[in-house]
Amino acid sequence: MQNAVYNCDCLDGLNKLISENVEIELTVTSPPYFNVKDYVVYDNYKKYLDFLKEVFTKIMHITKPGRLCAVNISNILITRENRNSESRRIPLSFHFVSLMEEIGWDFLEDIVWVKPEGAAKNRNGGFFQHRQPVAYKPNVVNEYVFVFKKPSGFLIDKVVRSYDSLVSENSRVEGEYERSNVWKINPKTNSKHPAPYPIELTDKLISYYSFVGDTVLDPFFGSGTTGLSCKKLNRNCIGFEIHSKYIDMYMKSVKKITPNRINSELKLKPGDFENLTAEECTKKLNKISKKVLYDILKSTYDNTAKKTMPKNDIVNTLKSYLRTDLDTKSP
Repeated sequence: MQNAVYNCDCLDGLNKLISENVEIELTVTSPPYFNVKDYVVYDNYKKYLDFLKEVFTKIMHITKPGRLCAVNISNILITRENRNSESRRIPLSFHFVSLMEEIGWDFLEDIVWVKPEGAAKNRNGGFFQHRQPVAYKPNVVNEYVFVFKKPSGFLIDKVVRSYDSLVSENSRVEGEYERSNVWKINPKTNSKHPAPYPIELTDKLISYYSFVGDTVLDPFFGSGTTGLSCKKLNRNCIGFEIHSKYIDMYMKSVKKITPNRINSELKLKPGDFENLTAEECTKKLNKISKKVLYDILKSTYDNTAKKTMPKNDIVNTLKSYLRTDLDTKSP
């Protein structure tokens, strides 16, 4: 696994990747806030959007066709300076979608990240007390993750089929997963970085939108949450971060991450089929893709097998081999 983190401006880093003809499969990132946190200041909002446009134009250049870019972003709350002024909100999230489409990215998904209300700045204290119409201001408990695709001229299915069966099996999303586009995730609260995002969020994005061995970019690396997920999930990572102290934080954290175990060869586990009836064995095998079943059959049991075999024939052949070796119960 390769995890390369560079202490440089992301525009310089992206230019270097472009000059070296580097290609990536996925971007997972969260751009710096616009003049909200004390670590970054822009002259005005237009220059901030121009900066984002330049960054994501370069990212699109190095992204493989049909591959994705997931961006965590939120609308901006500008608090009032005094009692005679008003607070205001800048709809950055919605401006950002238009900006990405202008670059040429295809909009794919909008995921709503919902945080506990206690994590939000209290905006409705006055309304709670006086209950006067028009003065209502809700507490903002959500951020967005927008997923974009680089246009390709082919379906995502082609991307999925481009991986061999071993990589596909090692990349399977096991167990529970997010079934809707509303994700309830607690924010990270124990970080020395002023704007961290939780590893649960990056774990999900990287496991849902990339395969084992893919290269994931985070141009705004920060304290390295994306890199930590990449090491855990056996992905490669490229990151750019201008503050060396945050890279130091990442280097200390990444040493504590143990990569998930991956299979080095493609095969069925006989123990998974013990004590199954013939019908149960068939049902379990049918849950595996034909491509994987064929590769198992050819590499493990019968090197004369042909790809043209119907899936039912492959399943029945594998079942016969399995039931020869196992003491399975008949129905």
